[in-house]
Amino acid sequence: MGRTARETASPAERGRLPAAFRALMVSEAVSSAGSQLTLVALPVLAAADLGASPSQIALLSGAQFVPVLLVTPFAGRLADLRDRAPLLYASHFARAVVLLLVVVLAAAAWLNYATLFAAAVLLGAFTALFDTALLAYVPDTVETEDLTRGNGQLAAVNAVSGTAGPAIGGLVVSGLGPGLALALDSVSYLFGGAALRARPKPSRNRATRENASIRAGFTAVAASDPLRRLVAAGSLFNLAEQVALSVLFIAVVQEADHTVAFLGFGFSAAGVGSVIGARATARYGAGDGARSWVWALLVSQAALLAALWSLGFGLLGAVAFLASMLVYGAAMAFYNVHSLTRRQLVSPEGMLGRVNAVYRTFAFGTIPIGAGAAALLLLFTSAPVAATLVAVLSVVATWVLARGTYTTERQDEAWTAR
Repeated sequence: MGRTARETASPAERGRLPAAFRALMVSEAVSSAGSQLTLVALPVLAAADLGASPSQIALLSGAQFVPVLLVTPFAGRLADLRDRAPLLYASHFARAVVLLLVVVLAAAAWLNYATLFAAAVLLGAFTALFDTALLAYVPDTVETEDLTRGNGQLAAVNAVSGTAGPAIGGLVVSGLGPGLALALDSVSYLFGGAALRARPKPSRNRATRENASIRAGFTAVAASDPLRRLVAAGSLFNLAEQVALSVLFIAVVQEADHTVAFLGFGFSAAGVGSVIGARATARYGAGDGARSWVWALLVSQAALLAALWSLGFGLLGAVAFLASMLVYGAAMAFYNVHSLTRRQLVSPEGMLGRVNAVYRTFAFGTIPIGAGAAALLLLFTSAPVAATLVAVLSVVATWVLARGTYTTERQDEAWTAR
């Protein structure tokens, strides 16, 4: 089947994406930047104002991520049953209210650790709802041939926030205090919600009540060969990546005698790479997505291993480490965008919210397993060897899984019709 003139046109020739998507971009840019303030401000508030212990601060940081596993399946069902735009701006406004409540309680000296912990859990729950609905909302705002471009632009916005946000958040919290930083984040959510509310887009392909169960999402993934491969590959990669990242600190600081600041530069290089990768995907990555996500995933694995093994070679090794982290970040962004686009294209009608929920449940579920595996492997071997063993197994498994996605464009079109 031939491609239309619009499909073969460059991004510049296609022009700007629709107004609803641009509103989503503005909302995401503002709210994701504000979220970096809360990421820094919550533990500082717990330590400075409430005298929380290190273990309590660790629990507080984890409280925002626990709801991802608990809430995401229900969020996927909501994203299939209801219009997604109202879910998105309701999530924004709900998080703004939670943060404002924390600010008011802190100012009145009525805030305690239990209340702050509950607020962190609520923030995580509403964030899980937002993220799940967001992944299903993008296809409502752009044409099918612009999905990769739209996903790439959103990924670039988040990459910029994730790269520059922690440093800026630290400066804001240091200068204004954690209370005002949380207030600013609350305002960012209000602004983001208002931007979305101004240009809502009705959802396409919503589910019917008869086929809206959470279980149906798992059944749909199990019945679809491309979806099974995407979920399995993403879960395996997250497990291997978590092992590598868990041992990275030990490899850099203890085994290679570098400073923590050097490790920070490595993660900054990965952040810059993710911005480059996301922008490149948005501009040039609209080709064979089935082939692209496979290669991007394998390149990211190789780059992370190269970073670990380069540490023992002096100045040249340090340069190679930073370069490898840059490539790792770029490949990860490229993989994430194409993996998301594939899910959006091959999900059955009315199932995208639940399919994304299944993917996120399995992908995030392997992260604590990877952390535990890293601790176990380090009892018997060095950090680079531990990461290499897991990565090699992951690469082999990913290659086997990916063979079924090495398809022609005509076969890709057949996928979307299933």
